[in-house]
Amino acid sequence: MKTFRNYIEENDFEEVWPAIVEIYEESEEIKPVYAQYYDKLKELPFNPRLDEIKFQRLEFILTRGRQPLGMNDSPEYLIDKKISIDEDSEVMEIKSNEVAAILVYWASFHTFMTSKEHDDDLHHYLEIITSGDPSRLSEYLSAHLYKKDPCADIKDESLEQKNKRFWKSTLDRISPGDWRDILLVLKRAIEYNIGFMRGYADHAGREHDADRMQLCCRLIDIATLNKYPDNRGKKALKLLFGILAKEITGWDD
Repeated sequence: MKTFRNYIEENDFEEVWPAIVEIYEESEEIKPVYAQYYDKLKELPFNPRLDEIKFQRLEFILTRGRQPLGMNDSPEYLIDKKISIDEDSEVMEIKSNEVAAILVYWASFHTFMTSKEHDDDLHHYLEIITSGDPSRLSEYLSAHLYKKDPCADIKDESLEQKNKRFWKSTLDRISPGDWRDILLVLKRAIEYNIGFMRGYADHAGREHDADRMQLCCRLIDIATLNKYPDNRGKKALKLLFGILAKEITGWDD
């Protein structure tokens, strides 16, 4: 089974970019941003994971831009996840460059930065703060306040479209009358924050918070397995709301 890293290493960016445009209708203006991000992903340190990224119901992933399962993570945690593809799909097949395109697109769900870039900048700022040198702080703040990213607008547009796709695909899956859909929306709201929490939150213990969020998602999966939950499902619901009651107001900076 191939990993995320395998797919971007075996496909040149020029082979992947047309698939990003075809599936997600990204503008040619943002191509250099994706090219740079592609190179960043290749340089990420090795970080094997037990959980997988699952390509299920390919027709929805390829034609409606639905996010594959398991993409709710920072790029450092995604890069060496194994990719599980629904081989039994009789509707359509998926090519290697299309898999790479989908992975790269959703890996940049929150930002085109890596977690290391964010952390390095934060640590630099904290080092300046603790140095007690007002001239260094003034220089740092001036550089950041007046530094203009020429691609800022096109990046924001791309991130906004990803956000809309994420929630549209969630709403498309729910229907009135099924209590489990309430928990599905809750799960997606938690997943929405996991990648940010793991990779870009600024407080100590962010990974521990992300792990607890992931646990809540697993409990929701168990609780909603059957329309009429068995004892295991009921225990999962009790644990879920126990964790949420204790932790949910602390999952922020």
